[in-house]
Amino acid sequence: MKVKRYLFFLMAVLTINTHVFSQPVEGKQMGRWLSSKNERTPSGINDFLQNLDGKMRLLVCRYENNVPAQITCFDSKVLEMNNCKWQAETKVTQSSLNKDEVNCLVKFKLLSGSVKSTGVALAFDFNSWTINNYVFAPAMLYGGNRFKILPLQYPPYIRDAKDRPLDMPITTTNILHLNQDGSNAKVEMNTGNLATPMMGFFDLKDHRGFLLLTEQNTRFGNNGMLIEEEAAENTGNKKICFVVNAPGVRNEKYVMCGRAPSGDQAADWKAGDEITLRFNVYNFEAKDIPEFYQKVFTVRKALSGQNSFSNSTPYSEAARLIVEMHNKNKWFENDTTAYYCHRPGDKSPYSYQVGWSGLPIFSFPQLVAATPERLNRVVKSFDNMLFKSQAPTGLFYAANHNGKIYGDPHGQMETLTNIAMIRRSMEVLYFGIKSLDLLKKQNHQDLINPQWEGGLRKCADALLKVWDKYGQFGQFINVDNLEMNINGSTAGAYAGAGLALASVYFNDQKYLEIAETATNYYYNNFLLKGYSGGGPAEILQAPDSETLANMLEACMVLFDVTQKPEWIEKAKFLAHYLSTFMVSYDYQFPKGSAMQKAGTHAAGSLFASSQNNHSAPGYYILPGDMLLKLYRATGDEKIAALYKDQTHNVIQYVGAPHSPLRKQSGFVTERVQISDWEGNDQGSVNNEDSNTAWEILAALSATMNPGIYLHTDDETFLVMDHVEAKIIERNQSGLKLRITNPTPYDAIVSILSETAAEAKKPLPLNSFINWQKVNIKTGETVTIQIKKQNDNYMKL
Repeated sequence: MKVKRYLFFLMAVLTINTHVFSQPVEGKQMGRWLSSKNERTPSGINDFLQNLDGKMRLLVCRYENNVPAQITCFDSKVLEMNNCKWQAETKVTQSSLNKDEVNCLVKFKLLSGSVKSTGVALAFDFNSWTINNYVFAPAMLYGGNRFKILPLQYPPYIRDAKDRPLDMPITTTNILHLNQDGSNAKVEMNTGNLATPMMGFFDLKDHRGFLLLTEQNTRFGNNGMLIEEEAAENTGNKKICFVVNAPGVRNEKYVMCGRAPSGDQAADWKAGDEITLRFNVYNFEAKDIPEFYQKVFTVRKALSGQNSFSNSTPYSEAARLIVEMHNKNKWFENDTTAYYCHRPGDKSPYSYQVGWSGLPIFSFPQLVAATPERLNRVVKSFDNMLFKSQAPTGLFYAANHNGKIYGDPHGQMETLTNIAMIRRSMEVLYFGIKSLDLLKKQNHQDLINPQWEGGLRKCADALLKVWDKYGQFGQFINVDNLEMNINGSTAGAYAGAGLALASVYFNDQKYLEIAETATNYYYNNFLLKGYSGGGPAEILQAPDSETLANMLEACMVLFDVTQKPEWIEKAKFLAHYLSTFMVSYDYQFPKGSAMQKAGTHAAGSLFASSQNNHSAPGYYILPGDMLLKLYRATGDEKIAALYKDQTHNVIQYVGAPHSPLRKQSGFVTERVQISDWEGNDQGSVNNEDSNTAWEILAALSATMNPGIYLHTDDETFLVMDHVEAKIIERNQSGLKLRITNPTPYDAIVSILSETAAEAKKPLPLNSFINWQKVNIKTGETVTIQIKKQNDNYMKL
């Protein structure tokens, strides 16, 4: 008998839970940004926000110990406060392109006097507020994060059975959040905590959205991004305010699973000092969450503009350095066993994981760059480690160190050995089938052990059994008996990718049926309600970028297999949603930091989750070619820009002899640190450390994406590799393409050329092995002729 499917979410009737951390703001003692009276600053913005019952205040704020002690609102152009005279000049311009957008500029100036520990701010107030509105801040708040909160330290795991019933609500650690019951709460961020300096909400009842988009900083440093709400049931005037303050002063900052004193500093002002805040305000119609996120995606770069790119290391060289480093440093072998792993000889089980952060993903670049030795090592890895980590049920254990099995529960990995993330089995199924397919296409099918195919089919069958029993895949499971350990979240959304491939590889439609059913289930019951999370092992069920990337991958695989347009429509929404975790602009790192000195472009890096508030080089762990597939199907140039931001810029983080960021060949930094959640280390690089997962990500990105993508019969042209290229002539037979390699390394550039009609067809699995390759020495320029009707080219 199936357990009743149950989804607790912010749209449902909310109840107070004793585990929820309230974040009270008690009078002036704690500082309040909410307006206690009917204040407003005269502005055309107030008329613009009238249908949302919104208004804007321009403020001067004096702080004591990083808490607002005195907040005074401009009611005209000039404000007198504490023997000082301030001026606020406001320019509001209606967008010429969109009636739902106004472009704003406010110049604050101290005309006379002097004052210490003071700042200025914009506050957008909304009355007639309801907690059913979906509050949003990119990479941090999704529906206000009104989840069940458990006071767990890092790395968290839900040990108490009463906190993980089958019908459990979405449960997180003490991430930034508004309260479930709407009681007074304040979320304190600065622009470094967010993928885009933006915040807002979606009114589900009236189908309207509000967005406030600003710039990263002023001369004082990062701007603050604050939200305060007071909307409990017994509150007379339920309200919320969104605040941008400069300097960005927070009382407390977010740290891993908690809070700490911010260390922020207000400013000392003297007569003549001034700063300017530039921002856009959007008040728009949106019928649902997908339309809300489409707007977010459309305007995320409206102030920052298109970010820039630099060429450092060609794809081919970055991949070569990583693969060679792995064969030197990531290979373990003794008298009884041999396999690729994170840190050979390390005592930690985390170095020997399976699926997520382990085989067969960790061995895939070795197959791509196959040599007899590398193929032999992959075979040994599959035989000795990967398929010896499979339970009799067909699902996979979490880790396997020389035959010793470990579980996923942090702190209990040696005792709860049979508890594993179900995502691990999905990763094994997906990349396992991709690996077998690649071996066949490389004419190495003789290396495939029939037991591998049997193991993958058994894994697919086990996933079907879990689905049949529970109507979802859950998050953690007992792999020995298929009993659910922790249910809920969207961690199981990855299943559609592997099961869809299994339906083709094993020629069995039952896998495709569940792949489509399950993907639709997660899409309809979670994504359409604005939640996706729980993918990593150590964030409980916080919103994260991994589950979004995984589900986007699943949708594109389902399109490849079925060619149903519905999967493209779903994928477009998922790409828009995923973009909220991707840094949208070239963040200004602190002066003197490693990334500032290297000229690192943070655009395209992705925040991990609302709990782990750091950006990282890319998707954990996918090459990003699902966006190429989506671009091919839609022709959407904004999707192409999203694709290039990540796929080009990920190579910046790969260590190479001439890299401006780090010299250790093949090492890849895990952090693209733009927030201060781990201390004041923004833009830093730990040159002693590298992470196999991000090394694999970079290697996959450099090999499974074309360096140049173009159409032979229209103007579509996209350069992802670290080269310069342009089309210099088009004629009836095709086109001439000139490519220059400005890097200090020789390059092998892959080219995917096709007609517009061919772009509408799915790419075959592992098609990258057949793309054109052009050898270009360092500093060399070559011109090639590409024929219109096929992928052959001729070097001129």
